[in-house]
Amino acid sequence: MQLIVFMGAALFVPAWTLNFWQAWAYLIIFVTASALITVYLWKHDHKLLESRVKAGPRAEKEAIQKAIQVLASLAFIGTLVLPSLDHRFLWSHVPLECVIAGDALVALGFLAVFFVYKENTFTSATIEVTPASELSPLDPTRSFVIQCMPGRLLCSLPHQ
Repeated sequence: MQLIVFMGAALFVPAWTLNFWQAWAYLIIFVTASALITVYLWKHDHKLLESRVKAGPRAEKEAIQKAIQVLASLAFIGTLVLPSLDHRFLWSHVPLECVIAGDALVALGFLAVFFVYKENTFTSATIEVTPASELSPLDPTRSFVIQCMPGRLLCSLPHQ
């Protein structure tokens, strides 16, 4: 719930308006997809859900991983704030087709992340290797980081 409130603030405060349908569409897609993945994990992979909840810079053990998490968090905030400022100051005009395509790519990114979670029960939010960790034989990269990255990038596309 805190993430939703934070995202709403990062989207609407810089825009200085609630009349920003592109932000509402992005927020609805993000929250709906996140909720659906959470419900799936709650029903089918409770351990993965627990490991996914412990995320962010404070969850990491190594300093370099903490730094990477801080940078990733700042980049995510930037993908929310910059389009909101663009909306407020009318820096650009994005055609409706591009907004719809961008939202579809965000949804597709969440779908990719869902399939990685479904296939790989060891994709915790922090980088860790446990004795039970196994890479999916279906994954040609055989790397947890590479598995999630394309979907994560699509989920973070600017929304305007």
